[in-house]
Amino acid sequence: MNAKGIISRLLVIVVAITLGIPTNGKTAEAVEATTAETAVAAKASPPNMKKAVKDGGLALAAENDHLLLYFDNESGGVAVEDKATGSKFYSNPPSALEDPKASDAMKQELMSQVKLVYNVQGKEGDLEMNSYTHAMKLDQVSWGKIDNGIRVDMVIGREEQRMLLPRQITKSKFEQNVLDHMEADRDKKKLLAYYILYSRADVEGSKGKELIAKYPVLEKEDIYVLKTSVKERDKKVLENYVKEAGYTYEKQEEDYAEVGYDGDDSVFPYFKMSLDYVLADGGLSVTLYNGDIEYDQSRFNLVKLSLLNYFGAGQTGEEGYIFLPDGSGTLLNFNNDASKNTLLTTGKMYGPDYALTQSPRGSFKQEFRAPVFGIKKDGAALFSVIEEGDAVADINGVMGGINHSYNTAYANFTIRNKDSFIAKNAFEQAPWIIYEKNAYTGNIVMKYFFLTGDDANYVGMAKAYRQYLVDKGSLSKVSAEENIPFYLDTMGSVDKMVRKLGIPFRSQVAVTSFDQAGLMLDEMSQRGIQNIKFRYTGWYNGGMSHTAPTKMKVESVLGGAKGLRKLSEKAEKLGAKVFPDVDMLFVSSNKAFDGFKPQKDSIRSLFQKTSYKGLFNVATLEYESSVWGINPDKISGYYNKFSKDYHSLGLKALSLSTMGESLNSNFKNRSQINRQDTKKITTDVLAKAKEDYEDIITDDGNAYAFPYVNHILNLPDEDSSFSIADAQVPFIQIALHGYIGYASEALNLASELRPAVLKALEYGSGVYFKLNYGENSLLKDASLFDDLYASQFDDWEESAAAIYAEMNNVLKHVQDQAIVNHERLGEEVYKTTYENGTAIIVNYSDKGIEVEGTAVDGMGYAVINP
Repeated sequence: MNAKGIISRLLVIVVAITLGIPTNGKTAEAVEATTAETAVAAKASPPNMKKAVKDGGLALAAENDHLLLYFDNESGGVAVEDKATGSKFYSNPPSALEDPKASDAMKQELMSQVKLVYNVQGKEGDLEMNSYTHAMKLDQVSWGKIDNGIRVDMVIGREEQRMLLPRQITKSKFEQNVLDHMEADRDKKKLLAYYILYSRADVEGSKGKELIAKYPVLEKEDIYVLKTSVKERDKKVLENYVKEAGYTYEKQEEDYAEVGYDGDDSVFPYFKMSLDYVLADGGLSVTLYNGDIEYDQSRFNLVKLSLLNYFGAGQTGEEGYIFLPDGSGTLLNFNNDASKNTLLTTGKMYGPDYALTQSPRGSFKQEFRAPVFGIKKDGAALFSVIEEGDAVADINGVMGGINHSYNTAYANFTIRNKDSFIAKNAFEQAPWIIYEKNAYTGNIVMKYFFLTGDDANYVGMAKAYRQYLVDKGSLSKVSAEENIPFYLDTMGSVDKMVRKLGIPFRSQVAVTSFDQAGLMLDEMSQRGIQNIKFRYTGWYNGGMSHTAPTKMKVESVLGGAKGLRKLSEKAEKLGAKVFPDVDMLFVSSNKAFDGFKPQKDSIRSLFQKTSYKGLFNVATLEYESSVWGINPDKISGYYNKFSKDYHSLGLKALSLSTMGESLNSNFKNRSQINRQDTKKITTDVLAKAKEDYEDIITDDGNAYAFPYVNHILNLPDEDSSFSIADAQVPFIQIALHGYIGYASEALNLASELRPAVLKALEYGSGVYFKLNYGENSLLKDASLFDDLYASQFDDWEESAAAIYAEMNNVLKHVQDQAIVNHERLGEEVYKTTYENGTAIIVNYSDKGIEVEGTAVDGMGYAVINP
C-alpha cells in the first residue's frame, strides 16, 4: 500500500472513533473499512447547503425510530423531539430573545450554539465571539442534510477580511462606483465629510513633492483619502453606505491597484467551522471539527470553545436541577427563589494539570472524574457525555435568575492553554501571560441522551452512562465471589533519620516488612476476613520517597525480592492477592544514575520552568511538599522497563494508583504534549498492563481508566459541598456497581466511623482500610503522620474484622448486581435498590424510624430481600 493509501486508512479510523459509529456486532476493522469511509466522504464532500430562512421556524431534517431532529431557522441550532412522549429539547431557549433578565448581548449569547475566546497575537487580553451575534445575524450560517442528521457551516466573525470602505480612491472612480449610486444627498455629504480630496492644485503648492511621494496617482488624477481620525463605529456606518451603493471587493481591489495602495486595512477575526448533528445509538451525536477550523493563525490564537451552552436549559420557575460530576455527583436545584447568587460552578476534567500554575485552594475540593453532565426539568432530562476532547474540557453549571433566566450545564474546551506570572516583589506590575504553542487540534464530540418518564433524573443519567460504557466495551459484568473484597493498603519503607556510632544519617526503615505483612494476612484470615486485596506501597526504589520507575529494586529492608515472592505465595494460599503499587506519573526522589533527570525528564510549565505536584494536606489546607511530574513522553518507556523487571517476581497483579488520578501536559519547547495526548499515552499503558496482569487497581477513578482496571480505591463518595449545591448523589457508584469493584475513603481514616460504614452500605462500596504493622511514630518522623495518623494494625484488627463481617453479610449477595434506583425517603434516610430486587435502607439519624413498613434503627440500616 502506498503512503497515500495508508494516510487514507488512518483518516478512516480516526473518523470512526470520532463519530462514535456503532459496530452492530462487527469487528473494529470492519467498521473502519465500511461505515467510517462514508463519514470521511461526507466530511470531504459537503452536502448541498442552504441558508436559514427568516421566520422559518423548525425544519424537520432527520428522524429514526425514536427521535426527530429539526434545524432551527431562528437560532441556527437544532431541536430534538422524543416521538414517544412529544418532549422537545432545544439547543437554545425558544423565548431567549424575550428574556426580561437578560441584556441584549446576553440574549444573543443565549441564542448561540458556539462561543469562542480568541487572542490577538502581540496584544493583551482575550476577546469573545458567539455564533448568533457574529454568524447568524450576519447571514453566515448554512445547513444541509447528511446521513441521519445535518451539517451546519458557520463563519463566526466578518467573512470579509477587509472592510469594504476605500482608504484611497481616484475622484472619478469614487463618483462612478459609489457617489453616483447613492440616492440621498444627505448620505453623500456625510460620506464625503470623512474624506480629504487632493487635487492637481495641491501638487503645485509647497507640499507638492510630499503629496506625489505619498499619492503618485496625483500626477494624473485627483484622489479621495479617508481621514485617519475616523473612528471604528463611524467606519461601519460609512461601509453600509458604500455597500448599499453596490460597491464590491473586486472593484475596491481594482481601485487600490490604480492608486498603488496596499495599505494596512484591519484584518478581522474570522473562524470558519462545521458542526454535524447525527441521530445515533439512541441519542444525538454532535461533532465540531475543531482541527479544521479556518482562521488566520499568524494573527490570532484560538483559546477556548464552548458548544451548545444552553441545550436543554431549564427556565427559572420550572422544577428541576443541574447534575455535575463533582466527586460522586452533585445536584444544583434551579434558582427559583433567587437565593443563589453564585452564577458559575466549574470543574476541570480529571483534576489539575500540574504543568500549569496551581493556585492555593483554601479548602478541600473534589475533582470531576467522569466527562458527563445533565439537566432535569419537569418530566424530562438531558444527559451528555463528552466523547472527544474530554481531557481539555471544563464542565460548568450556571444558575438562572442572575444574568438571565436559564439554568444550564455545558462543557468548555481549552484549545490553547495560557498561564500568567508575576515576579516577586513586583509593585503594580501587569502579569506576564504566555499562550501554549501546541494547540489542541482534535475534534470536539458530544453525545446527548434524552430521558423521559421514570428515567428523567440522576439515576436515569447514571444508568444511561453505564449502558453507554457497556455498549462501547468499556465495562463488563464482574463475576460474584463468595465474599466481598477487603481492600487493605499498607506501607513499606520510609526515609528516616537514624544514628550509627553517634553519627546521624538518613536510611530506609521498614514500616511494614514483608514478613510482618504475612502476619497481618494470617491474623485477618483467622478473624474471618476473606478475599483480601492487599496493596503494598513504598516497596521499591527508595520506598515512599521513590525514584523514577526506570528499573525495579525491591527494598532489602523489607525482605527483598525473595520476601515479596514469599508474601505473594502466602496470600494466594489464603485466597488473597498482593498488589504492589508503582507510580508511573510522579517521582519523589532523584539520585545519580537512576535514569531520571528533572531538567530533562520532568514536565515543564509554559514559562519553561520545571513543574511540580504540590502535596496537599487536608488538615492544614496547604501544600506542604512536592514531587516531580514525569514527562508523558517517558511514561510508556518507563512502564516497559519496569514491567520487564517486575515480571521476574512472578506476580499476577499490579496497582497503578496515580494513573487513574492525574493527567499532565508538558509545555517543554519542541516537544509539547497536551492533556488529550497524555490521555492516549496513559490509556495505552493501562491497556498493556491489562494484557500483562490478571488484576489491576487504580485510584480516584478518572473515567478513561474504566476499561482497563478491576478495582478503584478512593473513589469519591461525596461532592465539594459548594454553597449552591443542594445534594450529593452516588452517580458514579450507580454507573459502576456490578462492573468494577470500588471503595471510597479508608474507613479507619474517616472523621466519623459509623456514618462512613453506613455510606459504604448505601453506596455499595467495598471495605477499605489503610493499616501498617509498625509504630505510628515512624510515620511522624517521615512527615506522613497527618495523612495516616490512625493506621496501626494492632489498634484496628478487631474492629476491621467486625466491620467486614457486617458489610459482607449485607453486600455479598449484590456484588454482581447493578444499582437500579437510589432515592431519598426522608431526612437522612436513603434507599438503594439492586437489579435482583434487594434494597438497602440507611438511616443516618440517631432515632429509629419505620419506612415502607420496615423498622430501621437509628444510625442503622435494613435489608429488604426480594
